[in-house]
Amino acid sequence: MSLSEDRISTIAHEVIEHIWRADLADLGDERRSLMRVKQTLEAFFGSMEEIEAAVQAKLRNKAPGSRDYEALYQKFYHDEMARRGV
Repeated sequence: MSLSEDRISTIAHEVIEHIWRADLADLGDERRSLMRVKQTLEAFFGSMEEIEAAVQAKLRNKAPGSRDYEALYQKFYHDEMARRGV
């Protein structure tokens, strides 16, 4: 899943707002906290893109939409996530 910089920024602002409203953490430097949330989101979604590409490469000889494809997709996806610790 590829998200634009604007969308990641919007999500990061929402996360910071939720943390502040729920009083989950003391954000001493809001700007620095916002930057860290953005970096974390970018790393997460980048990992998801890499996982998706790895799974698609493993399935390149299977017909999309078939039962076999769907079962293998789920298996490979979960295996890749576990292997990467996501």
